[in-house]
Amino acid sequence: MTETFVTAQPLAVPRVELPDPPQPAVTPEPAAAPPVVLRACTVATRAQLPAVRVLTTSFLGNHQDGQFIALVVDADPDAAGPGVLTPADIGVSTEELHRLATACTARELCAVLQPRLLAHLIGEGGPVLYLDPSVVVLDSVAEQVLTAAARVPVVLVPRVLRPLPRDGRRPGPAELLAAGTFDPGFLAVTPGAEEFLDTWAEQVREAPDAAGAFLDGAPALVDHHVLRDPGIGVSAWNAGQRAVRRDEAGTLLVDQTPLRTVHFAGFDPQRPWLLSAELADRPRILLSEHPPLAELCAGYRNDLVRAGHTAHPVAYRFGTVGDGIPLPAQLRRDWQSAQGADAAPPPAFGVTAAEFLRWACAPGDPIQAAAGGSRWAAALWREDTALRERYPDPFDGDAAGFREWCAGAGVATGRLHPGAVPRADAGRGPILIDQLGVSVVGFGPEAELLRAAVRASGLPSADEPSYPVVLRCAGAPTPPADRYVINVLPEPGARPGPASELWVASDSSRNALQRTGWPPVRTMPLPVVDRGAVDADSRAIARDRVGLADGVVFAATVDHSAERQGNALGLVAAFLAAFPDRHDVHLLLLVNGAQQHPEAAERLRLATAADPRIILVEESHGDTLLDAADCVVSLHRAEGVPGDRTALVLASAATRGLPVLATEAGAIAELLGSDAAMLVPCHPGGREPDAQSAVRLLRAIADNPETAAKLGAASREFLLRTRGVAIAGEQVRERVEQAFRAWRTRRAAARHGHGEDPLRPLQSAKHALLRRADPGVESRMPMAPQLRKAVLRVLSHYDNHLREVLNAVVDGVERTASELARRQHEIESGDLGGQDLTAEVAELTDRQAQLDDQLVGVDDGVVRARADLAAQGRRMRTIEEAVTSQSSTRDKQVAELADRIDRLTIALDRTLDRIDDLESRMAGSLRERDSRLGAGIRAAEEARSTADSLRRVVLREHQRTTVEPADAPQSSVVLTEAGLMRLPSEDALMLPLLSSNGVWQPEVCALIDSLLEPDGVFVDVGAYIGYHSIRVLSRLGASGAVVAVEPSATARELLRRNAELNLPGPIADRLAVLDVAAWDTVTTLGVRPALSGGISVYEAEADAEVERVQAVRLDKAIEALPEISQLRLSVVMVDAAGFSHRALGGLVRLLRRDRPHVVCSFAPRAITEQGADPIAVLQEFRVWGYELVPVGSDESREPAEIVQLADARSGLGSALHLWLRPKDRRS
Repeated sequence: MTETFVTAQPLAVPRVELPDPPQPAVTPEPAAAPPVVLRACTVATRAQLPAVRVLTTSFLGNHQDGQFIALVVDADPDAAGPGVLTPADIGVSTEELHRLATACTARELCAVLQPRLLAHLIGEGGPVLYLDPSVVVLDSVAEQVLTAAARVPVVLVPRVLRPLPRDGRRPGPAELLAAGTFDPGFLAVTPGAEEFLDTWAEQVREAPDAAGAFLDGAPALVDHHVLRDPGIGVSAWNAGQRAVRRDEAGTLLVDQTPLRTVHFAGFDPQRPWLLSAELADRPRILLSEHPPLAELCAGYRNDLVRAGHTAHPVAYRFGTVGDGIPLPAQLRRDWQSAQGADAAPPPAFGVTAAEFLRWACAPGDPIQAAAGGSRWAAALWREDTALRERYPDPFDGDAAGFREWCAGAGVATGRLHPGAVPRADAGRGPILIDQLGVSVVGFGPEAELLRAAVRASGLPSADEPSYPVVLRCAGAPTPPADRYVINVLPEPGARPGPASELWVASDSSRNALQRTGWPPVRTMPLPVVDRGAVDADSRAIARDRVGLADGVVFAATVDHSAERQGNALGLVAAFLAAFPDRHDVHLLLLVNGAQQHPEAAERLRLATAADPRIILVEESHGDTLLDAADCVVSLHRAEGVPGDRTALVLASAATRGLPVLATEAGAIAELLGSDAAMLVPCHPGGREPDAQSAVRLLRAIADNPETAAKLGAASREFLLRTRGVAIAGEQVRERVEQAFRAWRTRRAAARHGHGEDPLRPLQSAKHALLRRADPGVESRMPMAPQLRKAVLRVLSHYDNHLREVLNAVVDGVERTASELARRQHEIESGDLGGQDLTAEVAELTDRQAQLDDQLVGVDDGVVRARADLAAQGRRMRTIEEAVTSQSSTRDKQVAELADRIDRLTIALDRTLDRIDDLESRMAGSLRERDSRLGAGIRAAEEARSTADSLRRVVLREHQRTTVEPADAPQSSVVLTEAGLMRLPSEDALMLPLLSSNGVWQPEVCALIDSLLEPDGVFVDVGAYIGYHSIRVLSRLGASGAVVAVEPSATARELLRRNAELNLPGPIADRLAVLDVAAWDTVTTLGVRPALSGGISVYEAEADAEVERVQAVRLDKAIEALPEISQLRLSVVMVDAAGFSHRALGGLVRLLRRDRPHVVCSFAPRAITEQGADPIAVLQEFRVWGYELVPVGSDESREPAEIVQLADARSGLGSALHLWLRPKDRRS
């Protein structure tokens, strides 16, 4: 069905024609300026159009010469009309609208477009008043607004005139702070506010969820006036501070001031007892305590209903994606946050909708990717508190449960797109290739250099952890646990993680990283790649990019994450000292990490801002800008973890033929050396580079650039000869082979059982030294704890001395054993030769001898301690004697207890004998019962056979004695529980079931029997051949009545014949048959044959040439029956799966009057095909005062549960029967 968006007529702006002024007889004076017309506007969605109509009527009713304009943010492009604008009319393109609609919810999109609408309107001149769609104007505000607007460009209205108390009620001070002090629902602007509106539009576009608080800064941005009229802007925020009352004339007043506008923000017509449904818990205002406000709310609800408000408003055009699945607000914010990335995701609407779905269903980070998650599922989890509590770790520990929820309830309730369900097959690592090979994983220049070395080594390689040996570089995820992982160039200060080795590029870094308990650290010099020497063209292009021409250029890389070690400020000071007045030299600083370390970046900017010769490049530049330099400089400090990565950058520059000037310390000096760089010495015994030496070298390079160029060429030749890819490849192959052998050994040990840690007993013994005697142990000896404490205090000096000595001994033994274990591991891995091990063992033997000497010196303390322990031993023996005396008494008690246990055992044996006897008797009873049951089953089979024979006899006799009229429809007779029934011969559903079973819908029949009232009316909508009608009427007799509604002429004819055949005349007269279709309006409906017999109705186009039937409202049709109108409805049966709600909609007045029970069929798929929402239909039933109970159950269910049950039932080929139980009546 096509939905038509009609707003032009309700929002049409009246045009008032003014008569021409009379011509004076004398010389005319200059004409007076035309009066200022107050124009008002609002921004709304299509769902808010009823509120907009109410606002328009109230504003124009109190401002006869005013104008009103509405911007509908989700209107169709061709929906503009008088008084109605679309986003395109104010300059918002379709592409921009799609981007805004993706980032914003409906409320946020209205807030984003509000300043743009105001800017558009004041461009046409005159003041403009913005009113929120939920505002109602009760009196003119023209004088207040126009007077203020004549003085300032912006007029604001505060939400409150006094502070809100902190009493736990809502709204409170915290909510006011979040929403903003000024009410954006009442705002006036005039020409002169353009800059303010542009700033407002820009701010809310960047942060749509914080649009409400922007006006708090308006007083600092623009001249303004605050309207403090208590009669303007009465709302849930301030109604507790502004008492609304009526005077004797009936005028609404607020503090002696006329009530001019009321802001019904948050008002829900379905819950009119609340001023704001958003503040349902602990509201500050109770309408029961404020009758005038309650009267205003009731009137506003009636106005909304008259203006077209329904329980099912028009859906927000940008609220769903894909197959009508709502777009989560958190996913909108994630999309907005991703717009600053290099690959920004496309909008969710328009031609890029499919691309957006692919983005939303893809993982957003490595953690989600490892668990098979998606951005949509993650956003849904973050915005749902219940999900966060139920699945605290959705992409790791709780991944399986969260995945099950997504695939089940998440998709079934329409909250999650099926493509966004986390995949169960994610997170599986690559298959292990058990052969010699190496995997290089990670990113960055060191990873590329390693890959080049591996290619040169001839080893099989991969970019994922497929081989046993894995070289893990920066940015790589954690490899599988069964790999031999080697971390390459770890970050300074970072823990090694699950690594078997650490590789660094220099011995300096190795010495800095070696720690007890860490993996072995090995030096693996990385290769240099020949990228060619810098030529004149490359240098000219690089200098042109940074705005440099001729002259000498020094370049340096600056990493703000290591500001002190990098010593960029020291380099700047040396440059300024070396060239205080030369203008032909420049310093080019290529900066990384400025955004992450703003303080360091600002320090460097201020240090270089005064000298135009120093150029800072803070954006991404790579290494190509180094080609602009005549010399690359690094005056780093000799402290902390040496910079291997900085050394690699300088080595790469040197291979381009650029001379390098660096501090003679750390990894840079070690990797480059005096053969490849000019080195600046450090101060003797210090870590600072010698500034004077650096100044001299800088001047020498600037004075003799040709000599520096020759040095650069020599450095290039040296590095390529000593650090080439082939040499590094041999080193990498050798180390990878050793690692592979170690991995095979470790794997074999793991398969055949791995022994315990040899240091574990020693560590356990070491912990024993921390134990102290507990003087508080229970004892029967009087004053025992006090005596123990006294002894411990006396011996504390010797005890502490002995503990210190033993701690020192155990620590030494532990270090010795640890070193022996480590050396043994290296021998097993092939790391050390036998001679080295012999030397280490000899050294350790000497150390152990020294420890033995230390033990001799503590003998005296040990002897004294033994004497003290002997005294304590005597006391312990005394305690043992006391315990022994007590144990004899307890032995007697144990003997008595054993005797009692023997007696209980005898009683238990007797009980078991009785149980065995009962079991044998029970078995006999069961055999006898099974025999009787078999006989009963046989008798039942015989009775069923006899009944079938009698049924056939009755049918043959009926056919023999009954003469069918010539014009009677073709029918077949079956014998049922309700009697002999004629059904259409073409019936493919009911006829076979009744022929074989004789019963139709037994659960429904049982429920109807339990709900019938003797003097009530049973309404059967979709009665067909009258099975339920005749069955119920036979039970009611002459005290009740039945109304059968059936639009099919054939079915009605068979219904009347079945009634004559099965009911006595007086009782048959209590049956009223309506030859119409039940509907919620009076209309005509199209009919078509039903697959199971009879007909089905549908809404046909007005000009369609189809067979039609009259449709009426049942409440009026039943009241028109004189013999039934005075009776009370008891049960209503509706058998129209896709149209039950439409039939009941025409009976709602009698449903509310008589509160009958309703039994209806419910098929969500058929309801959806008719353009309705099944959830909304069920909620409407609940609004009527009914509980939703599936037939066969006694418990009410939520609408979502009913829809799930109905969907499951439809998969089995049948519709769900629903019992609508009145809340105020229980059967």
